[in-house]
Amino acid sequence: MTVDLGDLMRTRRAIRKFRPGPVPAEDVREVLEAARWAPSPANVQPARFIWVRAPSVKERLQELARESKEMSAYWDASFAPDGPSGLVNDMITPETIAVVSDPAKSLTNVNDENGFEWAAAMSIYAMWLRAHSLGYGGVFVQHWLADDAKRLLNVPRLWRFLGVFTFGHSGEAKEQTRLPFDDVVFVDRFPGAPRPR
Repeated sequence: MTVDLGDLMRTRRAIRKFRPGPVPAEDVREVLEAARWAPSPANVQPARFIWVRAPSVKERLQELARESKEMSAYWDASFAPDGPSGLVNDMITPETIAVVSDPAKSLTNVNDENGFEWAAAMSIYAMWLRAHSLGYGGVFVQHWLADDAKRLLNVPRLWRFLGVFTFGHSGEAKEQTRLPFDDVVFVDRFPGAPRPR
């Protein structure tokens, strides 16, 4: 069966509730292969992926996810338990893949040396689309106390921990909207009068 890429992109959702049930190892490998083949500036491939399988490690990640939400709620009430973003993401039920990247593998340029983060971000989206194409729901979780997560996963001190991609059997159905095309796409320059020099 052929899946249209445009349809795949338009139907992908952030799924935060999962039903129990095994995900075949070959499907997890397919998702990780998508990450491996994602674009990378100058093909330096700075991103690495940790497939978290041990229940004890997943349980500790769950504790860290809860702690991170609580800390975020201190500054932004939307992350409080009764807030619109208060749900603590499930690290136990779905497949859990931590995404890290090596800042030393980034090109030096006049703007910013953050190609290692762009490479990781592209790999996350590649995993998300591949998981969706296989019929799974997924979400990227970026609420973390990064140093605690790095210590738990034995990530080198200077590497960046971007977060965790989780995917599995969706436990929710979601609708989603986007801003109108003309509100986000412009021709030749950003709208409005140019500023005088």
